[in-house]
Amino acid sequence: MITIEHKPAINNVSDSDSGEPLTRIILSPNRSLSWEGNKRVIWSLAALITFIAIGFSVVTKTWVIWPFAAFKILALSAGLYYVSWKLSYQHTLTLSASTLTIEKGSYHPRGSWQWQKQQSRLTTTESKHSWEAPSLVLANDKEEVVIGQFLNRDDAMALIDCLKNEMLVVNNCYNAGH
Repeated sequence: MITIEHKPAINNVSDSDSGEPLTRIILSPNRSLSWEGNKRVIWSLAALITFIAIGFSVVTKTWVIWPFAAFKILALSAGLYYVSWKLSYQHTLTLSASTLTIEKGSYHPRGSWQWQKQQSRLTTTESKHSWEAPSLVLANDKEEVVIGQFLNRDDAMALIDCLKNEMLVVNNCYNAGH
């Protein structure tokens, strides 16, 4: 999923803001359900499992089902939390008139790069299959950063279109497989 935010130039330049127009592009995996939605699923299934465990305990007059019911709820919660955490990973590209900033991380940036925009380029490599997204690499003269590995083909093509207006795009595969 791609989110694009444009911030216009500000006439009164403050100490914390350069006054340049900014474009912020946030790349994140597609999510079918937010963490809040996942919590509702967990609570609903926990209520159902508890109801079944109570019924089984009353009918059989045993308590042996309770540890298994608790383990089932715990395993479901842990699995949904892990998936939600993995899907919160994002790449943020911030473009100003002169700089490109790349940040990668889940809740806060775990990796960050800041380059001169004029020395940066996006290199695209066509995928092996028509349904896969192309490989996207931001590079300058010294290093390369792979971005958007989790994007689908349509989102990757939209990102290429957006960055065409901002920087050099090398080996553009947009017209090759579309």
